[in-house]
Amino acid sequence: MKKQLFFIILLGVVELLAGCRPEGKEPETGVSIGLARQRKQDISNLQYRLKFRIPENKQEEVIGKVQITLKQEKVQPVVLDFREDPHKVKQLKVNGRPDSIRISNEHIVVGTDYLKKGANEIEIDFIAGNQSLNRNDEFLYTLLVPERARTLFPCFDQPDMKSLFTLSLEVPSSWQALANGVVEQVDSTSVARRKRISFRETEPLSTYLFSFVAGKLTRETYSRDGRNISIYHRETDPKKVAQCSDIASEVFDALEWQEEYTQIPYPFAKYDLIILPEFQFGGMEHTGATLYTDGRMFLNENPTLNERLARSSLIAHETSHMWFGDFVTMEWFNDVWTKEVFANYYASQMIEPLFPEVNHSLNFMLDYIPAAYSEDRTAGANPVKQQLENMRDAGLMYGNIIYDKSPVILEMLIKKMGKESFQKGIREYLKTYAYGNATWEGLIGILDKYTNDDLAAWSRVWVNEKGMPEICGVISEDGKSLQVSQKDPLGRGLLWEQDLSFLVVYPDGGTEDVQVSFGKEQASCLKELKRQASEGCFVMPNADGKGYGFFRLLEKDAKACLGNLPACKDEVLRGSLLITLYENLLNRTIPAELYMEAMLDYLPTENNSLLFSAALGYIGNCQRFYLADPEKLELVLWRIVTMAEQSQQRLQAFRQYRSIARSPEAVGKLYALWKDQKAPAGCSLSENPLCTRFGAPRSLIRVVLQRLQENGLVKIVPYKGTTVTRLNRDIVDELIYE
Repeated sequence: MKKQLFFIILLGVVELLAGCRPEGKEPETGVSIGLARQRKQDISNLQYRLKFRIPENKQEEVIGKVQITLKQEKVQPVVLDFREDPHKVKQLKVNGRPDSIRISNEHIVVGTDYLKKGANEIEIDFIAGNQSLNRNDEFLYTLLVPERARTLFPCFDQPDMKSLFTLSLEVPSSWQALANGVVEQVDSTSVARRKRISFRETEPLSTYLFSFVAGKLTRETYSRDGRNISIYHRETDPKKVAQCSDIASEVFDALEWQEEYTQIPYPFAKYDLIILPEFQFGGMEHTGATLYTDGRMFLNENPTLNERLARSSLIAHETSHMWFGDFVTMEWFNDVWTKEVFANYYASQMIEPLFPEVNHSLNFMLDYIPAAYSEDRTAGANPVKQQLENMRDAGLMYGNIIYDKSPVILEMLIKKMGKESFQKGIREYLKTYAYGNATWEGLIGILDKYTNDDLAAWSRVWVNEKGMPEICGVISEDGKSLQVSQKDPLGRGLLWEQDLSFLVVYPDGGTEDVQVSFGKEQASCLKELKRQASEGCFVMPNADGKGYGFFRLLEKDAKACLGNLPACKDEVLRGSLLITLYENLLNRTIPAELYMEAMLDYLPTENNSLLFSAALGYIGNCQRFYLADPEKLELVLWRIVTMAEQSQQRLQAFRQYRSIARSPEAVGKLYALWKDQKAPAGCSLSENPLCTRFGAPRSLIRVVLQRLQENGLVKIVPYKGTTVTRLNRDIVDELIYE
């Protein structure tokens, strides 16, 4: 016993020494989780006062000054983040006294000479980094997510060190500027044609949410029920500018929806938005200065239903972030999905009243499940909640799993708890962590109060583990029951808790809906059928589209499902079958020839625009991946282009036709259209930068370039990590030609 006690004490001493940070030890690059935790523990009452002088010429440097006030419980070095050339740090003062500048591994290390216990002020003059300034000839904007604030100014670039920001911008007098805070004052300067714009102090923000935009912008202001929002843009097309009122209306709708749902008034001083040319993302939820890309917000004259839905979803998504992500922020970027899941899920609920003609259960399924499968089926799949040791890798957290799989999982959780109980838990969560930071585990702890289910156990499989189950439903040999089993394709023995729906179809056309519930650690379910199944019966899995996994089809079931697609009246069931059949195609349980033949018979019969679009995409992928004979596909598509009653279907079919055209006849048709500059009714000849650049249809460009390559006159090289093979198979807009 004494010997054991000795080793226990020795182990404790070793761990204690290992946890100590020796004086003078160099911080590692990036923002490690160890550094982040230490700073969060040692520093409080954080505030930034920032000043930037922005020249009109984008080649000139942006000069900055930051005053950081903070409180320390004990005197120790302060490590700030600044990922820029060391010479850009011009002066450092600590509590008003000049101090020596020490920079190490992307950090400014402030020594203890002038620091004191309690309140401190650190002032730094610097040249702003250009990486995140996104400077153009007539405007610039910041984009600091996930850890790029440190490329702009010295700061503590971690999400759980929320702070108050005060900003002043000196800009050309012809420019406008906006930021997170409300404009407080505009002053002239001693320099001609310059002005200074000062903004009020913000609410507590994480550094990745700090933002400002400056430049030659047009402003449109809208009001509803005492609330004002401004839309800033650079658009000149009057038809597109006219859409600003519709955009503002949807923003007002989204704000009101979230206020009603959460019972928390909009938690920030203002909501303005900026629509930017070729912005990198769909949108970015900076409080008071939300950024959107013009391509998603300003629609063409005859937008498709998918394009209109996408814009409304984007507006609802970014507005939801004001509560989920900005008001309550994840503690560390391994939980970045917790803001994205709520933004996506609530967006799907918020757009329902805007599109009463849409089957929103179908839209939800088609929006999220195929995209989630596209990543979850691969060897590179990751859990929803990932591990993150250093903020420099935070960008790797993003992907289809957090954006698309997580809303499907959240819908399961809400069904498990009930909508009312879940809403009560969410309201408590927002009030508990108001203007602060939270973890997924903290949320689960709150939700647990409102249900008898073991949410932690459910979460361990669905959230903390990667991949999905393989599920198969088989009618027993005696025809009296349906046997449904699940297994872990990765061999870990995991079992997924979820409710599933199967449709048994009898030879006479009758059907039976079979509900299956997999509880904890349950690998199979046996359900008695109400009538005995005979030869000719088949099974349609995931009939309600709510399940998640690879639903493996038996050969006879696959053929029957393909053949029955046109006759299936339930839209959600058709959508679920489209997804299941495509996944079975990729898993080689369905031959490509059989799949393509059946899908081409089905496509002209589909009148639902969402299903038509999904089927069209699957058919195009089948053609590209399996190199099927294109002639029948070209024939079917051209018939739709010229004969379909719905103009939207003609447009979508024409886009697909251009992308897959291979035969001399098809290429000849496209060439004639381009030469005469006369597209089929409701269609357009050019829609992307590559086509615009060459003034020709995409497929014609591709065919010509491929022929030139075959003759050694042009070389197609990889670009942005894609491969030559993929470039030859897919119609990719971004190529480099030498």
